[in-house]
Amino acid sequence: MEENTEQSAAAIQSPEPPPENITLGDALAGVFAEPGETFTSVKQSTKKNYWVIPILIVMVVSILSTLLVMGDEELVSEIQTKQKKAMEERLDNAVKEGKMSREQADEQIEQAQKFMSGSMMMIFGLIFSVVGVLVFFFLKGLIYWGGVKIFKGAASYIDVLNVLGLSAIITAIQLVIDSVMAILMGKLLVNIGPVLLVNQDSVGMAMYAFLANFDLINIWYLIVVGIGLAKVSALSSAKTISMVFVLWLIWVVLTSFGPLKFFVGG
Repeated sequence: MEENTEQSAAAIQSPEPPPENITLGDALAGVFAEPGETFTSVKQSTKKNYWVIPILIVMVVSILSTLLVMGDEELVSEIQTKQKKAMEERLDNAVKEGKMSREQADEQIEQAQKFMSGSMMMIFGLIFSVVGVLVFFFLKGLIYWGGVKIFKGAASYIDVLNVLGLSAIITAIQLVIDSVMAILMGKLLVNIGPVLLVNQDSVGMAMYAFLANFDLINIWYLIVVGIGLAKVSALSSAKTISMVFVLWLIWVVLTSFGPLKFFVGG
């Protein structure tokens, strides 16, 4: 009897040590191998900033991608042509609606062409590779966090950032593959998706930009994000994956056919 009492007391005095936090390396590997278990471990971890290093990786890859694309004269020429065409269409509509005169529109086109040189495009591209990546990352995190809260999920904003940050390693791979494909094929918006089967001249710029969003690697990324949000919020995967795809489709439509299409160069 005394022996049992002593064992019980020892058990109380020597609690089991808490599980070790998942390392960043294991978390990144787990995104590919076992995303569900990985994000569960990330949620339980006392470490909170798993997103920092992956986002830095994405920024570095984005900078290198910009340097590669802007170093290709054929791609730079295509970018300049598309930007000029989009701007002319926008200003032509403004002239038709009486918002400006033809002379004012021509003057704006002339001024804008000064900023379409290869060096200026390179500078803007590099700035976007850093500032743009961060702005979109935190904004996307805020939107997804709001969506999770609407469904009464238990995730914090940091939890959502960790999901997006770790999943962004897939985006880094996507940037590398898409950049290499663009250089090899000599055209923009090419990726592993339906754009390989169509021609921009046959379907139109807007539809081509729409189809370019359906990159299979990007679809993979969205599914992983949906799984991650489910694990950190205690919601079902069906809800979070559906939410991710609905929000993504809204963005795709707005940037392909809606008011944001000039913003993304579509």
